[in-house]
Amino acid sequence: MTFMAPRRNDDDSDIESGGDEESVNIAPGVGVYGMFPSFNYKPWLALGEFLDNSISSFQLHRKALEVMHGSSFKLRIMIDYEPEMGTLEIRDNAAGIDKKHFAVAFALAKPPDDLRFIGRYGVGMKAAACWFARDWSVRTSAIGEDVERCLNWSTKSITEGESETLLPEVRPVSVSDHYTVVTLKNMIHPPTAPKTVAKIKTYLPNIYREFMRDDEVEILWNGQSLKVEEFPTLKASPQWDLTQPEQIWEQHVQLMMDDGRTIRGRVFLLQKMRRSYTALNLFWHNRLILGNIGENHRPVELFGAGNSFETGRLCVELFMDEYEPTVDKMGFKFQDNEATLEEIIDALKKEGSQTLRQARDYREPKVSPDDVPPDMPEIIGVPGGSVVGKPVKPTVANPYPAPPPMSTSGAPGPREITKVKLEIDGVPWEIIVRLGFGPGENIFVNIGEAGADGHGGPQRLFITLGMEHPFVVNYWSDDRTVQKLMIIMASAIGFGEIAARRAGATFPSFVRNNIDQFLRLVALGNSAQQNIER
Repeated sequence: MTFMAPRRNDDDSDIESGGDEESVNIAPGVGVYGMFPSFNYKPWLALGEFLDNSISSFQLHRKALEVMHGSSFKLRIMIDYEPEMGTLEIRDNAAGIDKKHFAVAFALAKPPDDLRFIGRYGVGMKAAACWFARDWSVRTSAIGEDVERCLNWSTKSITEGESETLLPEVRPVSVSDHYTVVTLKNMIHPPTAPKTVAKIKTYLPNIYREFMRDDEVEILWNGQSLKVEEFPTLKASPQWDLTQPEQIWEQHVQLMMDDGRTIRGRVFLLQKMRRSYTALNLFWHNRLILGNIGENHRPVELFGAGNSFETGRLCVELFMDEYEPTVDKMGFKFQDNEATLEEIIDALKKEGSQTLRQARDYREPKVSPDDVPPDMPEIIGVPGGSVVGKPVKPTVANPYPAPPPMSTSGAPGPREITKVKLEIDGVPWEIIVRLGFGPGENIFVNIGEAGADGHGGPQRLFITLGMEHPFVVNYWSDDRTVQKLMIIMASAIGFGEIAARRAGATFPSFVRNNIDQFLRLVALGNSAQQNIER
């Protein structure tokens, strides 16, 4: 069994304050801790600082852990967020922090002794903890030791009292115990928003995909094991010679740079376009530093501009172990005597030229009627009879009702996407396209109207895509192309109805309402089918 620290109640007994333990020196620069909450962190990047420490501990003490637990030992990192209690806790079953290194772990900018792993500058844990929370603690039991050490931290008390030392609490535990638990309380940046949680659950396995691919590390969020996304690699003939046999478009590369350093990696193409995934991914000691986290890293020199074919399929993974990452692990330093990113891309273009050419030239074969999958009619099987047999009645709205007010930052409600200004019969108009968030925003396309303000301003029409509509909920994704197509479709429906109304159509909303109903039943039908299949 692999031991992981239990949760501890505040009234646990057998706790001593200090004993023969040395006090922990947190100088110099006590005032610096008060600056950490203003760092430009994202929750998933701040969490990464704790995971880096766990993985480094596991790697450094792997042999000892395998002697104790066997060769199948796996590092498990559990992240638990409890909004009701306002706590975020990160637990691991790594080797813990021993007495010799405990004090150093809390000193500012004290690098670890062994720099072979992803712990580097001695800043990350303190910065991330102070960014997340005003108060936090670290309790740990090191492999081979029979005590648990706990250090409680309050940034306000430390900075206002100008404290330079802290005394750990110590209690006895089993010599077979080994773990570290970081508990963050009185949160400054709580990960409460659903989109933030979704990104954490996507980005963390992405950052540590190499460790998880090798089945060395398991990461859990509130008990859910996070998984690495993997997509099929393109199998096709070279687009410039379709008579050649099909091949798997994955190429391993080794770049010999002029600065004497070597970069290894691979270039591969996805079978299906997925712009939310493709990127130039730069790893350091198997940890993703820059790539498909946040805004996907796709340099124009390699991927082309806009929605090029390369942005849809091209994936690059380069391992930059001989270069130094920045302190925040969001990029690389690239010193004056080192290769630049542009030079690395140039070398990659030469080494992976065939794969890059396929990424640029490949076109999916056109679908013929014979290629339509046999289950394709099921997509519209559920709504077909309902929509045609009982069409939805039109709404009488001439003019259209006034739109709801724009949302304030962070509040649910409509959010503006774009504006179109035009003049019809000498009358100025402004058409505003919006996304509708929040309760009740479940109409696929809603239209609102506001008259001129009487001071020469334009008449305004509002076209709102309801983000709570079942079709949008099912098919909206972080793929920019999908988002753009859905917004264009909503705009086309809205513009078409506006034009029909101005041409004298009696019930122009008839088409829009039935499109809404059709897409609603498609989405509900597909959801029901997916539940059955599960």
